[in-house]
Amino acid sequence: MPVNSPKVYINNINEQNLLEEIQNGLEYIQANEIINEDSVIFIKPNLTDFVHKPGITTTPQMIKAVIEALSPRVKKIFVGESDGGNYSYSADTSLKNHGVFDVARHFPNVEVVNLSKLPRTRVTETVCGKNVWVDFPDLLINEIDCLVSVPVLKTHAMTHGTFSIKNLWGCYPDSMRLLYHKNLDYKLALISKLTKNKIQIIDGFWALDGHGPMEGTPIKTNKILISNDPVAVDSSAAYLMNLDKSKIGHLDISEQFGLGISDINKIQFNKDVHKEKLQKFKPYKVRLDYFSVLLFKSEILSKMVLSSPITPLIYKVVHLSRPKTKEHTALPIIKFIVILNESKYLVG
Repeated sequence: MPVNSPKVYINNINEQNLLEEIQNGLEYIQANEIINEDSVIFIKPNLTDFVHKPGITTTPQMIKAVIEALSPRVKKIFVGESDGGNYSYSADTSLKNHGVFDVARHFPNVEVVNLSKLPRTRVTETVCGKNVWVDFPDLLINEIDCLVSVPVLKTHAMTHGTFSIKNLWGCYPDSMRLLYHKNLDYKLALISKLTKNKIQIIDGFWALDGHGPMEGTPIKTNKILISNDPVAVDSSAAYLMNLDKSKIGHLDISEQFGLGISDINKIQFNKDVHKEKLQKFKPYKVRLDYFSVLLFKSEILSKMVLSSPITPLIYKVVHLSRPKTKEHTALPIIKFIVILNESKYLVG
């Protein structure tokens, strides 16, 4: 259910005032009404690479400050991530390289976990008329009272923008989660509900412009957004970046699913949000991305491309066709996939 009063705290940050600003933001959203000294929480940073990259992964100082701000308020904190997609890296490596294990040693109630190594359960639910399922860690379903999403301000070639809700796709423990992008907007809404995504702290030290989410131009923005409503904060982030929120499909589905409010005029801000707008960010697709769009529509096609005997050949072609500029094309493989996608046998 959406909160009665969606609130978003926005302010400028630097390394010196970061902890104070997080504490101010938590007070503003009345975090004490969401968590207390008996709460068990999970902090989910965005660690989409095995080392920190500005604008792409959550900054180590943000992770440290969030832990420091929340540790005295709750009984237990888990901090974690899943293994990189397509077995690209271990979450343990990324957590180590982002300094999470080192920080956790200073707090007796903090435990670092690799979600890909934990027991999981399949959950099925109807989301806005669409029947979807996700395999999800039991820890996040049964053992926590609140999830704190700590994403980055990022553009995204496929979803236009990626903030607190999209960040939760990284909770999906299967390293081959690329196979399950079909109905992603609906799955993200279900995941946000399952994980009790009640507090969001968006790391705006850097924002990513361009293709996103793994490549682009990092822009130094020095902003923080803290909220009690995932739809409200993600809509606010899109507004600050001058992105069209109607192109971020999971926001609309999450709002319909009762997870929050997207109307900027119905959100309570600590300051005039219109004066906080950043430059215009411009996500874009290269032609190779239209190949990926097809994978979003069919799980059978995804498995054929990403996990089948012909996968090495396809990867070789894709590697040779990898975009160097917006105009670069991979027409041979796109035509091949279009033919497959239109086949009567691909009903997934």
